[in-house]
Amino acid sequence: MMSPDGFEIFRLSQKITNNIVFFLPRNADTDQVASLAGPGGQVEIEQNFLNNKLKTITAYFGNLIRRPVSES
Repeated sequence: MMSPDGFEIFRLSQKITNNIVFFLPRNADTDQVASLAGPGGQVEIEQNFLNNKLKTITAYFGNLIRRPVSES
């Protein structure tokens, strides 16, 4: 297992900013990734495809989550 693990990297990153992006392999457990946001927190998980095959997953936290444009 790698050291530090993803949870530790996330925890340390949060000391600097809440705007975090994780670029992950396709077999990453999205439930574990979502748990990083904490209770009531938000995460946007993007699946990245190439030639119709899932290659990677990108997880966005903080103000990096795409918000719907409000209609005026």
